[in-house]
Parts: sequence; structure tokens; C-alpha cells
Amino acid sequence: MGINYSMCWEDPEVLNRALDISNKDDVLSIVSGGENLFAILLNNPRNLIGIDINKEQIYITKLKIAAIKTLNFEEFIQFLGFNTCENRLSLLDKIKVNLTKEEIDYWEDNRSFITDGIIHCGKFERYLERFRKYFLPLIISKKGINQFLRLGSLENQEEYYEKYWDTWRFRLIFRLFFSKKGIKKGRDEEYFNYSKKENISNHYFMKTKYALTKIPIKTNYFMQYILTGKILAPFKYHPYLDKDNFQLLKRSVNKIKFINRSVNEYIKEQSDNKFSKFNLSDIFELNSQNEYEDLMEEIARLSKENGKICYWNNLVPRFKHIKNKNLIMDNFTSNNLHSKDRVHFYSRFILEDINLTN
Repeated sequence: MGINYSMCWEDPEVLNRALDISNKDDVLSIVSGGENLFAILLNNPRNLIGIDINKEQIYITKLKIAAIKTLNFEEFIQFLGFNTCENRLSLLDKIKVNLTKEEIDYWEDNRSFITDGIIHCGKFERYLERFRKYFLPLIISKKGINQFLRLGSLENQEEYYEKYWDTWRFRLIFRLFFSKKGIKKGRDEEYFNYSKKENISNHYFMKTKYALTKIPIKTNYFMQYILTGKILAPFKYHPYLDKDNFQLLKRSVNKIKFINRSVNEYIKEQSDNKFSKFNLSDIFELNSQNEYEDLMEEIARLSKENGKICYWNNLVPRFKHIKNKNLIMDNFTSNNLHSKDRVHFYSRFILEDINLTN
């Protein structure tokens, strides 16, 4: 299947505020690039299961776990690719003690991912790299980007956007690169099967304008990565680029258990009332409305009383499930957290409470 995402593209602060995880919670979470698993783990849940149909997403997350356990902070950020490193393969040799033979064989077969920095090896991240390398310089200079990253207020960001970003060249290049045809080079085609959005490039253009003008750039490491390919570390409150969080993870990462299955297959085999919190990323982009409703019904069955589930919509609206009365959307919190989301390309964030007495 390949690594689709080498980092997680959902905001961990939104996730943690939504689920409000405690040491009494049993959590099921999509793995993706692993960052949100780590964010959940920092809240010390009783149990945490990471699930992903793509084994290679589990490989990269377990490599990050091995690196957290083995390396110091400076070595870790160099190994991932956030800082330059003379020999990442030598760091891999140190890490191997915490990997299985199967995992070692995978990374030996993909040594270029290691030498380039694993944070850049995902299909989506490589797509962004092409934009950053070949197209972004036609829009704004590296000096201009660095100036933008230093801006200290939204007012300054709006002024900067109007002066330097808002050009015919930016609009033209963006609409070509982020068209439906273009985006398929960064995301699997099946994510578009149920999308009825007619003008995808314009949709994402408006989302990007919002991000550049309405989300503080100094705290938005997602946009920093898009524009520079880096996140300056240490980065306060990041799941592992915050030094304190990194040290906490060293003592707790063994707590995560991994399941290489589809969510649909896995939950149908589980007994009732197993989990209290669910992070399902944007998996419903891949489902028809009926499949979505059936899966939500299974999740309600699997949940404990007063459980919570959160997920994101990108291009496919999946938030109504009339058949299931046990799931109650928290509209106020959902909308409030969506307005604070640093990942700009999602259309909706959904938090639902699970009430089994309905």
C-alpha cells in the first residue's frame, strides 16, 4: 500500500480537547503517522489501541516509537528529518534493538526513506515537497516565506497576504497543482469516490487563504511544514517535538497496542462496551452513506456508556446518521473546535456523545 502519511494531518489539540481522555479511558485510534496516538498517550489512558488497515503506517509509527525509546532528543529530531543529519543509517542501527525482524527488513528495503528523513517519506508529504520545490518559488521567495513565518499577529498576516500572496500567479499555480487531477498524486483515488465537490481547487484555495490569514502562523506547525518542509524543534505542546512530552513518551510508548485491520472488520468481532473513546480520523471519506451509518451503529455497540467519538470530514459530508439514536452530535463543541483547527483543509470536525440509554 505504501506509506500514505509520514506525519499525522489532524490537529492533536483539537483531538485532545474533544475526547478529554483520562486514566479511566480505553481508546481506539487510527494510527496514520502516529502523532495523534502519542498525543492521546500523553493523557495516560488505561488502554490505547492503534488500528490501521495499512501495515506500513504501523511500521513508520513503530519506528518513531523505537527512536523515542533509543535516541536522545537531538538525535531523534535529526533522525526523523527535522534537522540535518550526517548519517541517519547509523542511528537506525542503534534503533534496531527495538524493532522486529520484519520491521528491520522493511526499512532495509527502503533505506532512502531513512537517509532522506522518514518524516518526508509519505505519499502526501512527497506531493507537498514537489509543490514546495518547483512551484512555491514561482509564487514567493524563500526570504518572503521566512518573513511570513516571523509575523506576530493575524493583522500582519492579512496585510502580508494582500501584499505578497494574493497575486494572479498564486491563484493560477494553486488551481493547477491542487486540482482534482493534481491532488490524486498526493492522495489515493478512492478518497474521491464519494465526493460531489465540483471545484476542488477553488475549495482548497479558499481554505488555504483562511489558513494564511486567520490561523496564527507561529503556532501552526502544519503550515510551517507545508511551506518549509521543517518544524522548528523544540516546538511547545507538539506530541514529541516538545522536550517534556518526548521524555514522557520514553516511559510510556510500550503501552500502545497495534492492530493491522480495517476498522469495520475489527469492531464487528469485538464484544460490546469495549471502548470509551474513539479517534477515527477521516476514514468515512471512503464510505458510502449507508456504510457510514452501519459502521457508526457498530461503534455505538462497541462503546461504553457516555463514550465519545471524533472524526473529520474533508470532501465527503459524513455527519448525519438518522438510524442511530445512541449517537448525539455535540454541535457547539464540534464547531468551536473546528474554528480552532490548525489543519485548514478539513470541512468539518465532528464530536459525538454516545448515550446507550436512548
